[in-house]
Amino acid sequence: MTKQIVTNTTKKFLYPKKAGLLFYFLVLIILLDVSFNPPAFADSDRHPPAVEFRSDLPWLNVSRPLKLSELKGKVVILDFWTYGCINCIHVLEDLRKLEHKYANKLVVIGIHTPKFDNEKNLETLRRIIVRYDIEHPVVNDIDSYMGMRYGMRAWPTQYVIDPAGNVLGRVEGENNYDVLVEAIDKLLKKYAKQLNDKPIPLALEKKRFAKTLLAAPGKIAVSKNYVAISDSLHHRIILADHKGIIRKIIGGKQAGFKNGNANNARFKSPQGLAFSDKRLYVADTGNHSIRTIDLNNWRVSTVAGNGKNDNKVRHRVAAYKATAISLRSPWALALKNKQLYIAMAGNHQIWRLNLEKKTISPWAGSGRESIDDGPLMQASFSQPSGLSFSGDKLYVADAEDSAVRKIDLNKHRVKTLLGSGLFDFGDKDGALKKARLQHVLGVAAIDDKHIYIADTYNHKLKLLDLNKHTVRSVAGTGKPGKGAGKARSAGLNEPGGIAVLDGKILIADTNNNRIMQYDPSSKTLTEWRLKEKN
Repeated sequence: MTKQIVTNTTKKFLYPKKAGLLFYFLVLIILLDVSFNPPAFADSDRHPPAVEFRSDLPWLNVSRPLKLSELKGKVVILDFWTYGCINCIHVLEDLRKLEHKYANKLVVIGIHTPKFDNEKNLETLRRIIVRYDIEHPVVNDIDSYMGMRYGMRAWPTQYVIDPAGNVLGRVEGENNYDVLVEAIDKLLKKYAKQLNDKPIPLALEKKRFAKTLLAAPGKIAVSKNYVAISDSLHHRIILADHKGIIRKIIGGKQAGFKNGNANNARFKSPQGLAFSDKRLYVADTGNHSIRTIDLNNWRVSTVAGNGKNDNKVRHRVAAYKATAISLRSPWALALKNKQLYIAMAGNHQIWRLNLEKKTISPWAGSGRESIDDGPLMQASFSQPSGLSFSGDKLYVADAEDSAVRKIDLNKHRVKTLLGSGLFDFGDKDGALKKARLQHVLGVAAIDDKHIYIADTYNHKLKLLDLNKHTVRSVAGTGKPGKGAGKARSAGLNEPGGIAVLDGKILIADTNNNRIMQYDPSSKTLTEWRLKEKN
């Protein structure tokens, strides 16, 4: 989600009001990147007291539930977020910097307020916390109790509570790091004699999980020689042959932004992959860059992006020197005619990298987060996260509006095949006009009439049939699980990327840390096991 419409034109803390049912209407009002001026803080002691956590709310990353009353003497930031929101993911980087800067003088508490039904699942959220490397306490506020009490109106929103236990105010959206630093510095100075440096009782979720070969695999790509897997939580790329024997691992298990040979290069939460004859292109999502791996010498270089998140959304069709510009969470890739197409999730656009000219530009999508069809730059997307070509048709998994879109390269137009809006989601097969998906992350076109879909939050693989104008589930039960056998009764857990290998569908079963294979002829789901080279 994006920044909320705010009538005040300054980026200052806005005081909480009673919300009630109005909350459900306000979250529908969304605007892309509202611009603000620097903040102005009023020196006043008349701030409302913080609302205490309800006793039955489930907590993660701590050994016991916390109370705001025990955190007096610290600055507290309540981060209202939902885990499928790209803007919320971006804000985590700022919060991590703040936690490092202020140590025990600051406590960040994530208030997870789910948008999608699937995001309410506590065990799934536990895995997401590990995937996003969150090391502060998180409470799962599934019925938006805290959101309504605080008057939260958009994802993401951060409320600041002073060391006396009162709410100073809030900021919304991204790019508020400097605002928060200014506020925290003033509070630490004002309450210098009352500060509490006692650590909170952390018990990190990541310590609960056993080590596995794959950790949150994101995307898959197939060439005539290799199957490439983005081993996202391990920050590396695995290349195997078609039998699953690992031939090369590029990168290491520590995040970084470094070019060089396979052992020394570093990525950060890589996702999308695309092969050319001699190279593998990587959407290095956490580094907001496009990297390339030379398949002859296994060296990594950067072809687009500079490692920084783009703070200014670019809507205009303009060509930029590819390595001179900041990008914004590139999530999926597709290659055609020396043009690399990029699902730029953070900009709600499709970008295009000219590999010969080494320039990059927005190609489809106005930058507005919505689901509008029409000419390329007049159409709109909502966090596009999967791409697949069939001929001159580019199919897009449009995550936040739970839609599948089609871009005709000849007609230069965008058309929605399935889906209708940001809050229209579910798990319903049948005629396309009435069918529903939930936060799709992957597409794989067999031809221009048959497209497989990773219906991520429904934990299913589905088949879109444009001859019959229908969609149907082919694998998964609709609930998070882990199994194999008959495809419709075998469990998946947030499948992300999908790709075609020898007529079968490979699936990155992200939360189960494995790759699955769906066989359309036998209608079975089996694990596609990776094997160490002898």
